[in-house]
Amino acid sequence: MKNQFKAFIFSIITLSALFGMVSFLIVFFMPEKLHFVSDSLSAYGAKGYRLPDTEHIPPPNTEADVRTLKAFSKVFVNIAKHARPALAYIEVQKAVTQRQSPFPFDDFFFPFMPPPGGAPGGGGKQRKGIQQGAGSGFIVDLKEGYVVTNNHVVEDADSILVVTFDDRKFKAEVKGTDKNLDVAVLKLEKFTPMNLKQVSFGDSDRMEVGDWVVALGAPFELPQTLTVGVVSALGRESDVVGGSIGSLIQTDAAINPGNSGGPLLNLDGEVIGINTAILSRTGNFAGIGFAVPSNMARAASEALINEGKVTRGFVGITMGDLKDWSPDTLKSLGLSESQQGAIVSQVIPDSPASKAGLKPYDVIVSVNGSPIQKASQLKSRVTFTKPGDTLDIGIIRDGKNQNIKIQVMEFNEETLKKFGDNPREHQEKNGSSPTGEFGVRLEPLTPELKQRFGILSKQGLVVLSVLQESLAGAAGLQRGDVIIELNRQKVKTVKDAEKILKASKNKELIMLIERQGSEQLILIRNH
Repeated sequence: MKNQFKAFIFSIITLSALFGMVSFLIVFFMPEKLHFVSDSLSAYGAKGYRLPDTEHIPPPNTEADVRTLKAFSKVFVNIAKHARPALAYIEVQKAVTQRQSPFPFDDFFFPFMPPPGGAPGGGGKQRKGIQQGAGSGFIVDLKEGYVVTNNHVVEDADSILVVTFDDRKFKAEVKGTDKNLDVAVLKLEKFTPMNLKQVSFGDSDRMEVGDWVVALGAPFELPQTLTVGVVSALGRESDVVGGSIGSLIQTDAAINPGNSGGPLLNLDGEVIGINTAILSRTGNFAGIGFAVPSNMARAASEALINEGKVTRGFVGITMGDLKDWSPDTLKSLGLSESQQGAIVSQVIPDSPASKAGLKPYDVIVSVNGSPIQKASQLKSRVTFTKPGDTLDIGIIRDGKNQNIKIQVMEFNEETLKKFGDNPREHQEKNGSSPTGEFGVRLEPLTPELKQRFGILSKQGLVVLSVLQESLAGAAGLQRGDVIIELNRQKVKTVKDAEKILKASKNKELIMLIERQGSEQLILIRNH
């Protein structure tokens, strides 16, 4: 044992001596190696620029923070208790001619995806069958048994079954539906409220980016699911999801197939949107969901219940957001950089706006005393104003505030015919012409137009104006866009475009355009 201990001590001494000798050789012959590790760990930038330091976050008061988090959590618990009894799970059936397809009948991806085989009606064996789908909705009137959902959840359904929070099942009929807004109202048959609840619409115009929101629905056929997020953006144009709704709320609350038609709630438990679509490369949640704003949804729902349809208002202007104008231009108009509102870019001759005296460069800042921050907001106000009613429009003209009263007329086929094909516009030079119901005025590409709009294309038709409430306006077409192809066909003259547009009536239309030097596709549901 003594000899083993001596051997151990000898080994330790030998290893220490070897380590010391190696260290001496490194210091004597390769001193730069001594600093290698130190130099590597220290930021070489310290010899020049260094990132600034910030104050440390103070350590939390654990007990107080836990109380705060518990109180915050209780908000969502209370919302669930208040709103989930109003949530409805909707099952639909539809008789169809089926093909082999990876896509289900409903949800909000189906309308935006191509059928198997590429072209409409192509590919695969066909047979008659029953297609099933599912979505969500919410009770807005316990007495009458009204449920609000998306149009695409129940569109063309042969039978609709609504399952309530207490697992009761009710047959439902469609009271009214609007495809453009993607809103539908159902009426439950033989309905009794019992312990169910109803939810009410809040004011979507009061929502701000960063506000907490709660999404309810039945993702992947899992009823009564609650997810939480924030308002990611406001006023998203509907062309990002291929629809024609107008101005959408974007949220990062988890929304998946089956959430369609479910409510998006604020922290007061009010509905501030109807979940309607997502952007995703996989078809599942990717943190980008969209909801129809409650102010639009409520107006549409009431119109559908009262009249069975949504009538749209029309005043006859095209407009843009002040944020798109440079500070120098705003200054020349007597406006500050912080000024909010919608600037009038065109007033259609003989329209209600023209008769009321509205002019280009007028900045609309209020409607009936309520502030207007951007063009999409004004469009919604006008759209849901009852035809025949008068709007009190607050404007800034030449730096001075004044008010103009405009009587709203109904937007319909007659309106399109009258104002989409105005005789005064036929007097434009270079063959410019309106395209009737499509609601856009086009002109063949010229060197002058190429220079004015910074166009790169060598051929096509330049968009000179867009009727805001038309198909072109709903699709997001803008002044200065160049239409290169319609349904894969090159267009050189206005007659070319008119011929293709006429042939595509009641069908989908694919448009290839150039915008700000970049080509992009726009899908228009021309019906």
